[in-house]
Amino acid sequence: MSQISSFTVSTEPTIRSNLYKLFSLGFRYPTPEVFKTFQNGTYLTRLWDNIKSLPHLKTIQAQQAELTGKIQDSLEGVGFEDFVVKCVSTFDIGTPEPPCPPYEGFYRSESRAAVMLSISKFYKHFDLIMSQKEGKRELPDYLCAELEFLHFLTFKEAQARIDGNPEFLKGYLLAQKDFLERHLIQWVPKFCDSLQNSANVPFYVLIARIVLMFITCELELVSAKLHSV
Repeated sequence: MSQISSFTVSTEPTIRSNLYKLFSLGFRYPTPEVFKTFQNGTYLTRLWDNIKSLPHLKTIQAQQAELTGKIQDSLEGVGFEDFVVKCVSTFDIGTPEPPCPPYEGFYRSESRAAVMLSISKFYKHFDLIMSQKEGKRELPDYLCAELEFLHFLTFKEAQARIDGNPEFLKGYLLAQKDFLERHLIQWVPKFCDSLQNSANVPFYVLIARIVLMFITCELELVSAKLHSV
Protein backbone atom coordinates (compact mmCIF):
# COMPACT_ATOMS: atom_id res chain seq x y z
CA MET A 1 0.00 0.00 0.00
CA SER A 2 1.11 3.57 -0.59
CA GLN A 3 2.49 5.56 2.31
CA ILE A 4 0.46 8.36 3.85
CA SER A 5 1.65 11.26 5.92
CA SER A 6 0.35 11.87 9.44
CA PHE A 7 -1.68 14.59 11.10
CA THR A 8 -0.31 16.33 14.14
CA VAL A 9 -3.79 16.79 15.63
CA SER A 10 -5.78 13.73 16.67
CA THR A 11 -9.35 13.66 15.46
CA GLU A 12 -11.90 10.87 15.58
CA PRO A 13 -11.10 9.64 12.02
CA THR A 14 -7.33 9.80 12.62
CA ILE A 15 -7.68 7.76 15.81
CA ARG A 16 -9.72 5.18 13.91
CA SER A 17 -7.03 5.26 11.24
CA ASN A 18 -4.41 4.60 13.93
CA LEU A 19 -6.39 1.60 15.12
CA TYR A 20 -6.59 0.03 11.67
CA LYS A 21 -2.82 0.47 11.40
CA LEU A 22 -2.22 -1.07 14.81
CA PHE A 23 -4.40 -4.08 14.02
CA SER A 24 -2.55 -4.53 10.73
CA LEU A 25 0.77 -4.42 12.59
CA GLY A 26 -0.52 -6.96 15.07
CA PHE A 27 -1.15 -9.58 12.38
CA ARG A 28 2.01 -9.07 10.36
CA TYR A 29 4.84 -11.58 10.58
CA PRO A 30 6.35 -10.79 13.99
CA THR A 31 9.80 -9.31 14.34
CA PRO A 32 11.70 -9.44 17.65
CA GLU A 33 10.98 -5.73 18.15
CA VAL A 34 7.23 -6.10 17.59
CA PHE A 35 7.04 -9.23 19.74
CA LYS A 36 8.72 -7.29 22.52
CA THR A 37 5.90 -4.71 22.38
CA PHE A 38 3.37 -7.55 22.60
CA GLN A 39 5.06 -9.04 25.63
CA ASN A 40 5.86 -5.86 27.56
CA GLY A 41 2.34 -4.48 27.05
CA THR A 42 3.32 -1.49 24.90
CA TYR A 43 1.27 -2.69 21.94
CA LEU A 44 -1.85 -3.23 24.06
CA THR A 45 -1.44 0.13 25.79
CA ARG A 46 -1.41 1.91 22.44
CA LEU A 47 -4.42 -0.11 21.31
CA TRP A 48 -6.48 0.64 24.41
CA ASP A 49 -5.47 4.32 24.49
CA ASN A 50 -6.99 4.71 21.03
CA ILE A 51 -10.05 2.57 21.74
CA LYS A 52 -10.86 4.44 24.97
CA SER A 53 -10.99 7.77 23.15
CA LEU A 54 -13.77 6.68 20.79
CA PRO A 55 -17.37 6.63 22.12
CA HIS A 56 -18.62 4.18 19.48
CA LEU A 57 -16.22 1.54 20.88
CA LYS A 58 -17.72 1.43 24.40
CA THR A 59 -18.61 -2.24 24.06
CA ILE A 60 -14.93 -3.04 23.47
CA GLN A 61 -13.76 -0.74 26.28
CA ALA A 62 -15.97 -2.66 28.70
CA GLN A 63 -13.89 -5.78 28.06
CA GLN A 64 -10.47 -4.16 28.43
CA ALA A 65 -9.57 -5.63 31.81
CA GLU A 66 -10.62 -9.17 30.86
CA LEU A 67 -8.96 -9.15 27.44
CA THR A 68 -5.76 -7.47 28.60
CA GLY A 69 -5.32 -10.01 31.37
CA LYS A 70 -5.89 -12.94 29.04
CA ILE A 71 -3.56 -11.56 26.36
CA GLN A 72 -0.71 -10.84 28.76
CA ASP A 73 -1.17 -14.22 30.47
CA SER A 74 -0.97 -15.95 27.08
CA LEU A 75 2.44 -14.39 26.43
CA GLU A 76 3.97 -14.97 29.82
CA GLY A 77 7.12 -17.09 29.56
CA VAL A 78 6.78 -17.43 25.78
CA GLY A 79 10.01 -16.97 23.82
CA PHE A 80 10.18 -15.22 20.47
CA GLU A 81 11.28 -18.30 18.54
CA ASP A 82 8.48 -20.43 19.99
CA PHE A 83 5.97 -17.67 19.19
CA VAL A 84 7.14 -17.53 15.57
CA VAL A 85 6.98 -21.32 15.17
CA LYS A 86 3.37 -21.32 16.39
CA CYS A 87 2.52 -18.38 14.11
CA VAL A 88 3.90 -20.15 11.07
CA SER A 89 2.09 -23.40 11.91
CA THR A 90 -1.14 -21.46 12.37
CA PHE A 91 -1.06 -19.05 9.45
CA ASP A 92 1.42 -20.34 6.87
CA ILE A 93 1.90 -24.11 6.91
CA GLY A 94 -0.57 -26.98 6.68
CA THR A 95 -1.97 -29.72 4.47
CA PRO A 96 -3.89 -29.06 2.31
CA GLU A 97 -3.80 -25.55 3.78
CA PRO A 98 -2.78 -23.81 7.02
CA PRO A 99 -5.28 -24.03 9.92
CA CYS A 100 -6.04 -20.29 9.84
CA PRO A 101 -4.82 -18.61 6.65
CA PRO A 102 -5.17 -14.82 7.08
CA TYR A 103 -6.56 -14.43 3.56
CA GLU A 104 -10.17 -13.63 2.69
CA GLY A 105 -10.22 -15.93 -0.32
CA PHE A 106 -10.01 -19.02 1.91
CA TYR A 107 -13.26 -18.16 3.70
CA ARG A 108 -15.56 -17.17 0.83
CA SER A 109 -17.80 -19.29 -1.38
CA GLU A 110 -16.51 -17.47 -4.48
CA SER A 111 -13.20 -18.43 -6.03
CA ARG A 112 -10.18 -16.80 -4.44
CA ALA A 113 -9.32 -15.24 -7.80
CA ALA A 114 -12.73 -13.56 -7.92
CA VAL A 115 -12.33 -12.29 -4.35
CA MET A 116 -8.89 -10.84 -5.05
CA LEU A 117 -10.15 -9.21 -8.25
CA SER A 118 -12.97 -7.55 -6.34
CA ILE A 119 -10.57 -6.27 -3.68
CA SER A 120 -8.04 -5.08 -6.24
CA LYS A 121 -10.74 -2.96 -7.90
CA PHE A 122 -11.22 -1.12 -4.61
CA TYR A 123 -7.47 -0.51 -4.29
CA LYS A 124 -7.13 0.54 -7.92
CA HIS A 125 -10.00 3.03 -7.61
CA PHE A 126 -7.86 4.91 -5.09
CA ASP A 127 -4.62 4.45 -7.07
CA LEU A 128 -3.20 2.02 -4.52
CA ILE A 129 -0.97 -0.89 -5.44
CA MET A 130 0.28 -3.85 -3.43
CA SER A 131 3.74 -3.54 -1.96
CA GLN A 132 6.25 -6.01 -3.37
CA LYS A 133 8.63 -5.63 -0.44
CA GLU A 134 7.16 -8.41 1.65
CA GLY A 135 6.98 -11.08 -1.03
CA LYS A 136 4.19 -13.62 -1.04
CA ARG A 137 2.39 -12.27 2.03
CA GLU A 138 1.39 -9.06 0.32
CA LEU A 139 -1.64 -10.29 -1.63
CA PRO A 140 -4.84 -8.24 -2.04
CA ASP A 141 -6.92 -10.46 0.25
CA TYR A 142 -4.34 -10.50 3.06
CA LEU A 143 -5.92 -9.36 6.33
CA CYS A 144 -3.19 -6.78 6.92
CA ALA A 145 -3.62 -5.33 3.43
CA GLU A 146 -7.38 -4.96 3.96
CA LEU A 147 -6.83 -3.27 7.33
CA GLU A 148 -4.21 -0.98 5.76
CA PHE A 149 -6.75 0.00 3.10
CA LEU A 150 -9.19 1.10 5.80
CA HIS A 151 -6.31 2.87 7.54
CA PHE A 152 -5.92 4.82 4.30
CA LEU A 153 -9.64 5.54 3.84
CA THR A 154 -10.12 6.82 7.39
CA PHE A 155 -7.04 8.99 7.03
CA LYS A 156 -8.50 10.47 3.83
CA GLU A 157 -11.83 10.95 5.64
CA ALA A 158 -9.98 13.08 8.19
CA GLN A 159 -8.29 15.03 5.43
CA ALA A 160 -11.63 15.68 3.66
CA ARG A 161 -13.14 16.99 6.90
CA ILE A 162 -10.19 19.36 7.43
CA ASP A 163 -10.42 20.54 3.81
CA GLY A 164 -14.20 21.03 4.14
CA ASN A 165 -14.87 18.87 1.09
CA PRO A 166 -18.28 17.12 1.55
CA GLU A 167 -18.08 15.33 -1.80
CA PHE A 168 -14.77 13.65 -0.98
CA LEU A 169 -15.92 13.01 2.58
CA LYS A 170 -18.99 11.13 1.37
CA GLY A 171 -16.87 9.17 -1.10
CA TYR A 172 -14.42 8.00 1.57
CA LEU A 173 -17.22 7.09 3.98
CA LEU A 174 -19.06 5.17 1.28
CA ALA A 175 -15.87 3.30 0.36
CA GLN A 176 -15.38 2.31 4.01
CA LYS A 177 -18.96 1.07 4.30
CA ASP A 178 -18.80 -0.88 1.02
CA PHE A 179 -15.43 -2.45 1.80
CA LEU A 180 -16.43 -3.45 5.31
CA GLU A 181 -19.76 -4.90 4.13
CA ARG A 182 -18.45 -6.68 1.06
CA HIS A 183 -15.18 -7.95 2.49
CA LEU A 184 -14.02 -7.79 6.14
CA ILE A 185 -17.45 -8.41 7.68
CA GLN A 186 -17.93 -11.34 5.31
CA TRP A 187 -14.93 -13.35 6.46
CA VAL A 188 -13.34 -12.10 9.70
CA PRO A 189 -15.99 -13.92 11.84
CA LYS A 190 -15.03 -17.20 10.13
CA PHE A 191 -11.34 -16.39 10.58
CA CYS A 192 -12.00 -15.83 14.29
CA ASP A 193 -13.75 -19.18 14.52
CA SER A 194 -10.78 -20.89 12.88
CA LEU A 195 -8.40 -19.27 15.32
CA GLN A 196 -10.61 -20.22 18.26
CA ASN A 197 -10.72 -23.84 17.08
CA SER A 198 -6.97 -23.92 16.50
CA ALA A 199 -6.03 -21.94 19.63
CA ASN A 200 -2.36 -22.52 18.84
CA VAL A 201 -1.56 -18.88 19.57
CA PRO A 202 -4.04 -17.43 22.11
CA PHE A 203 -2.64 -13.94 21.52
CA TYR A 204 -4.09 -13.91 18.00
CA VAL A 205 -7.40 -15.44 19.08
CA LEU A 206 -7.95 -12.49 21.41
CA ILE A 207 -6.66 -9.79 19.05
CA ALA A 208 -8.89 -11.16 16.27
CA ARG A 209 -11.82 -10.98 18.69
CA ILE A 210 -11.10 -7.27 19.23
CA VAL A 211 -10.74 -6.71 15.48
CA LEU A 212 -14.15 -8.30 14.87
CA MET A 213 -15.81 -6.10 17.49
CA PHE A 214 -14.02 -3.07 16.05
CA ILE A 215 -15.07 -3.56 12.42
CA THR A 216 -18.65 -4.27 13.53
CA CYS A 217 -18.72 -0.95 15.42
CA GLU A 218 -17.04 0.75 12.49
CA LEU A 219 -19.69 -0.40 10.03
CA GLU A 220 -22.42 0.95 12.31
CA LEU A 221 -20.56 4.26 12.65
CA VAL A 222 -19.87 4.92 8.97
CA SER A 223 -23.42 3.86 8.04
CA ALA A 224 -24.78 6.44 10.49
CA LYS A 225 -22.35 9.08 9.25
CA LEU A 226 -23.49 8.62 5.65
CA HIS A 227 -27.03 9.60 6.68
CA SER A 228 -25.77 12.94 8.00
CA VAL A 229 -23.39 13.95 5.19
